[in-house]
Amino acid sequence: MILHISSKLCAIGLAIALLIAALSQEQRQLPLAITPQIELLIIPRSVAPSAGAMHGPALPILTLRATAYNSLTSQTDAQPHITATGARTHFGIIAVSRDLLGNTIPYGSLVRLRDLGSYHHGRGVGKFQALLDQQGLFIVEDTMHPRKRQQIDVWFEYYSEAIRWGLRRIELEVVRYGRDGPLLTPVAAPFDATPQLLASAPRRP
Repeated sequence: MILHISSKLCAIGLAIALLIAALSQEQRQLPLAITPQIELLIIPRSVAPSAGAMHGPALPILTLRATAYNSLTSQTDAQPHITATGARTHFGIIAVSRDLLGNTIPYGSLVRLRDLGSYHHGRGVGKFQALLDQQGLFIVEDTMHPRKRQQIDVWFEYYSEAIRWGLRRIELEVVRYGRDGPLLTPVAAPFDATPQLLASAPRRP
């Protein structure tokens, strides 16, 4: 009788041991089975921020009124060839209305311009685009009368050129904030005049 009970206990113990061993084996295999699925979920999350960072920040683009001005005392002040920052006027310099200075387009910023046509009726889109592309980048070195808002002034050497420009609607893309900010987009052809433009623009302390 005792022998019979002992053999039953041994059989039960053996079954329990086999069950524990089987469960342990399944637990060891389970991570291997689900690991690829977990990695597939984690990898896109870890890659997404760095992939976005490679493209850089979004480029600020503004649609503004654009007039033209010359180095005339009637249009500027007693020193018509000197801008608000102390730079000497040349084509490639623009003035911006005072509401755009500061955080939006500070002095020394580099911008790219696109001609959207006449401000009033939209005709003549791209009429001056070849000239704008030939210059490539424009630098903010001047400001406008306090009453002007959401507007830029493109400097031209001759009064006749400024008259021909008239009042246009332009798309302004900020390429660099201020003088020391990073480029927000690579500068490529036809915008390879940047080194000359930067060299001609004096840097103020």
